[in-house]
Amino acid sequence: MSKKSRRRNKALLAIAGLAGATALANRKPKQSDVSSDNLKRPRIETAKKDTAKKDTAVTTPKTIQDNKDKGPRNPKSIRVKENTNKVYTDATGGESTAKVGNKKSTFVGKDGYARTGENATPMTTGRYGTLKAASEMSKGALPPQLRKPKASQTFGSGNDGLSYMAKGGRANYKSGGKVKGCGKALRGYGKAMKGNR
Repeated sequence: MSKKSRRRNKALLAIAGLAGATALANRKPKQSDVSSDNLKRPRIETAKKDTAKKDTAVTTPKTIQDNKDKGPRNPKSIRVKENTNKVYTDATGGESTAKVGNKKSTFVGKDGYARTGENATPMTTGRYGTLKAASEMSKGALPPQLRKPKASQTFGSGNDGLSYMAKGGRANYKSGGKVKGCGKALRGYGKAMKGNR
């Protein structure tokens, strides 16, 4: 860089510095917040606690139960006598007149037992319940304790694919498939199995 260029750069820097100093001098001074009153008090004022009692009542929307008729119940509506399969109406005299209506209907009471038929015997529900067994017996099946148990589905029972393949598969090979004399199935005719041939 020439001497002339260096002088020019110095002059430009001096002008820029003067312009910055003038701008700083013309700026308005920031208002100081430091006063004797502010020094005595904390800067962050704590919010005053609202001690007034608030109304915390919860209102819920109306449900179908709110629209339910509050009047006397219909005397002709059918009701089930508790823990039985008998039905009655108030019009015919209440629970004392309860009797079996549909003998094929099954009722499950509050005690968890199911009842069906004229002389209803409480029966258990579910997959292994007495209700299911009674239904099957009515169709001609034996009682569960006299039925032949189902065959096991574990390995070796003959019903699973694994034991089927272990026995030689569909072709019923004993071992080695079509390959004779080596005891294992081969693909192709490898050199290791040729022997002295």
